[in-house]
Amino acid sequence: MAGRSLTLLLAACAVAKPVPEVLTRQTCQVQSCTIAALSGSSGQPYDPPSAPTGGTDAGDCCIISYNPSVAATLYQEKPELQAECAATATKRDSERASLAHRATCSPYTLIYAVGTSETPPLGATVGPALAAGLELAAPGQWSIQGVDYDPSIDGDDCLGLPGGAIGTQLLDQVASSCPSTKIVVAGYSQGAMVAHNTVANSNQSGRVNGVVVFGDPFDGAPIKGYSGPIKTYCATGDDVCEGEFVITAAHLSYVGADTTNAVVYIGNLVES
Repeated sequence: MAGRSLTLLLAACAVAKPVPEVLTRQTCQVQSCTIAALSGSSGQPYDPPSAPTGGTDAGDCCIISYNPSVAATLYQEKPELQAECAATATKRDSERASLAHRATCSPYTLIYAVGTSETPPLGATVGPALAAGLELAAPGQWSIQGVDYDPSIDGDDCLGLPGGAIGTQLLDQVASSCPSTKIVVAGYSQGAMVAHNTVANSNQSGRVNGVVVFGDPFDGAPIKGYSGPIKTYCATGDDVCEGEFVITAAHLSYVGADTTNAVVYIGNLVES
């Protein structure tokens, strides 16, 4: 079933494809806002008319460990879940955070979270394209900080909350040690959820100049405690942007025109 578990459609990924139209929406698509509420990142109540599709019991127990406010509703949706969560202690990845941001502060800082199965700090897709574009546009002006989290499929089932806990620590540390740097938080795929959670759970969200996300499962959802701009790149046909984690060719299309556009957008954000 398509849902909060990744299904790789390898045949679709192997064929050449045109660059899909990219939509920048401010309204929720299918279950994107439902799962954002479930994570706690949107600040909206989790009270869906029906449970979101997909996911795993282990993922739901992980979600509860980070967002206990949804426990009663999830236990009602899945009566067997409470016993399983009680029997399985979820280790919070924030305990293994390794924060290694540069001591030297730059005028601008990009905090970036990779997509599922990529290798931090920047991965091999959107991250390197953004970093190279920003350096080309403003040589020596950017500090690029990758969120050092485990971008596993288990993290998708937990709605990016483990990575978000690590990202929040990094954001708070950068904001505290570099009081003049202008900060942009960005992410791709699972990293987009990490970006939402990073900002939503930080006491330094007011320092964030903008959030830029690609293939965002929380597309259209607000971020709790944050009133700044959210720029979302969601290609037509990318089911991930509907909260359905099915990987199609559209989800792999963001490097190129979209990252180039994002570099310009980010530059305008920090220079305004």
